[in-house]
Amino acid sequence: MTVRLVEPARETGTEGVPDLLDPCRWSAPVGRVDSLSARERRVLVLLGIGESNRSIARRLDISERTVKAHITRILTGLGVESRLQAGLVACAWARARAAARRPESDPAGTRAA
Repeated sequence: MTVRLVEPARETGTEGVPDLLDPCRWSAPVGRVDSLSARERRVLVLLGIGESNRSIARRLDISERTVKAHITRILTGLGVESRLQAGLVACAWARARAAARRPESDPAGTRAA
């Protein structure tokens, strides 16, 4: 849900509207992602693509109560206030990781596959 809501707003190109997925905007929480457990990072990624607690529970074969516990630890660990902010951090983290993997000769990620 997070990406589905944010992407259309980001694509409008409206001047003055901040890029909510800019890794710099979320640099402090993005820097804390590696302190999360592997399972918490997986839940974070699923939050970032808009999955509900029920869907996350089904995908990871855990209870919804366990998902809620993971989300509580994620919010605390990242220092954010909501699952929306956690989802935005997940998107910014993914964007930063993709940029870090891009070859230096292709800084904009424009090389054809």
